[in-house]
Amino acid sequence: MISSVLRRPLEVTYLLVLRDFRGRYKHTRVGMLWSVINPLLFLFIFYFVFSEVLAVKTPRYASFAFVGILSWSWLQNSLTSAASSISGNPGLVSQPGFPVGTLPVVSTSTALLNLLLSAPVLAAILLFEGARPGLALAALPLVLAINFVLILGLAYLVAAVNVAFRDVEHILPIILQLGYYVTPIFYSTDRIPARYHWVFQFNPMAHMIEAYRDILLDDRWPAPGSLLGAGIAGALLLGAGIAYFRRARFRFLEEI
Repeated sequence: MISSVLRRPLEVTYLLVLRDFRGRYKHTRVGMLWSVINPLLFLFIFYFVFSEVLAVKTPRYASFAFVGILSWSWLQNSLTSAASSISGNPGLVSQPGFPVGTLPVVSTSTALLNLLLSAPVLAAILLFEGARPGLALAALPLVLAINFVLILGLAYLVAAVNVAFRDVEHILPIILQLGYYVTPIFYSTDRIPARYHWVFQFNPMAHMIEAYRDILLDDRWPAPGSLLGAGIAGALLLGAGIAYFRRARFRFLEEI
């Protein structure tokens, strides 16, 4: 009985992830290549501006920037999709017995799948610039899991809040754009003045990006304190997000 109850949300999540992933590229010319083209365009711009024009002396800058771009793209795509996951699917939400709680999971998982499509390109850039990931790669699944929990917690909050306050869909891109610049995506934390370091200490995504760079660029195990802090932040966000989502879900049908 328990296994059948658990199996249904998993099956629904799997089917919806496939639907969203296929639908995203259904009527495009190059299909899934758009998931790689988009971050590559940002990489070319950042590389030209910061490596060629401003001559920022960051080793392996293409790899450095691409890791940050992909990490932030996962967050950005997840939350953008989650914002409309409830309000944009009244047909699914109104179905009796439909596991509404799977929709934010679908948004986060689909964005992760898009991220994984860029992994071969990232690997090629790393090898080209001389990075040689080694034993530290064993920590990568843990970092991805912590990152998933962190993003999923935010996705639950955004999905539920947007049902009652549709302004979220308009405010969210602005917040994400501002977050892009206060997160060390295209610059190193070493260049941040000491008086502003506290801002980045309270930014979980900054710790996530640093952990990815430690593993992929320097073959170094991420700092345990940073991972622990990000893990605690992710667990708290997920708990708060699910709790708020469960309270708000009884009003979903009335408000969509």
